[in-house]
Amino acid sequence: NMKSISLKQPGKIETYLIATIIFTITILINFSKELFVEQSGKFEIFGNNLGFILVIGLLWKWKYIREIVSVLTLFVIFVIISSVVMIKSLSIPIFVLLVAMSISFYLTTFSANVRAYLDEAQKRKHVFLEFLNIQSKINTK
Repeated sequence: NMKSISLKQPGKIETYLIATIIFTITILINFSKELFVEQSGKFEIFGNNLGFILVIGLLWKWKYIREIVSVLTLFVIFVIISSVVMIKSLSIPIFVLLVAMSISFYLTTFSANVRAYLDEAQKRKHVFLEFLNIQSKINTK
């Protein structure tokens, strides 16, 4: 019952979906090096475990993680589209990757719920610092 309450927070499900997409892609790349390879050659997506770092950042609501994921997913979308245009073919894994990256880009860039959820930690930190500031002023009087 506690889990159902915790997932009702706006933006949490969307953020977990983004984290799941990035985690899955990172795992698949680590297990199958040839999965996202086209004839034009291999391109690294979230190489050197960057995907795992992004997932941790999303789950821990790091500052600027939404913007970082948005820019990186847009870059991956651009690379995929460029590759497809150059080789004039689209494999199913690359198509699935394009759809997954598009969903992640859309949610991190345009979802008000994801923005509110990921920025909430920064607001709480700001409120706490303000509280400490007020407390210190009261104690010095």
